[in-house]
Amino acid sequence: MIAVSSLADQRSSKASQGANGAALSPLPAVLAVGLSARDLRCVDAARPSLRTLRAGESLYFQGDECRNIYLLLDGWAFRHQSLEDGRRQILDFALPGSAFGLAGSGVATHGVEALTPCRFSVFGRDNLCALMQQVPVLALRFIELLAAAEARAFEHLTNVGRRSARERVANLMLELLLRARQLNSAGPTPRMTLPLMQPHIADALGLASETVCRTLAAMRKDGIVVLRAQKLDVLDIDRLAAEAGASLDHVPPAASDDRRRSGPSAWLRSEIERLPACA
Repeated sequence: MIAVSSLADQRSSKASQGANGAALSPLPAVLAVGLSARDLRCVDAARPSLRTLRAGESLYFQGDECRNIYLLLDGWAFRHQSLEDGRRQILDFALPGSAFGLAGSGVATHGVEALTPCRFSVFGRDNLCALMQQVPVLALRFIELLAAAEARAFEHLTNVGRRSARERVANLMLELLLRARQLNSAGPTPRMTLPLMQPHIADALGLASETVCRTLAAMRKDGIVVLRAQKLDVLDIDRLAAEAGASLDHVPPAASDDRRRSGPSAWLRSEIERLPACA
């Protein structure tokens, strides 16, 4: 299984150009914000490569040696752990800006699979550490990413351990909607592309697929959300937040959003105001 991870550089040696010959940024927007031209030259000097995956392909597997750091440039993926009998727990859904391969032990404690076609920047571990010394603001951006991931992990633990099935589903839908809106990928209305199947939701929430199906049907009947053909329509954002049992004040703003200066609470209030209920 280690061979899959070691192919990253071999499969993506042309990281500097896209299909049309245009230069590709080696950093996702959430990490590139605030970097100077000099900083970006340092990033290029670190010689990152590009890795592309089709939907369903794996970036690396649980138990692989962590030789590289991967940054998700575009697409959706998910982290997961698998038990010996094949049961799977999805740990987190990854959107652009997510970082992978940061395991402290040097061995991956989880696998990563692409939900949609994905592009990753690939940095050697030593090269990235040297880059962070040269560009301290980039190190701060990584700290922000890790802090956000830790907050989600705590929320997911509470989901699986204490919330009802309906609360779990509502909490996940709200989380993904707000995260997508921070990346400006959810549009001006409370609708987004959600490339998940019911088994993905079930494995993320510790539920049976049948329970997820019944819960979504009940929430659709109650006029809260509609999930159909990988499109999520939020009909009543206030009720969704109430069902989720979520404190919106605790959701951080996007790192690239200037509105963060007014504080998370003000930012989230403005986000909710921009999400009117659909008729």
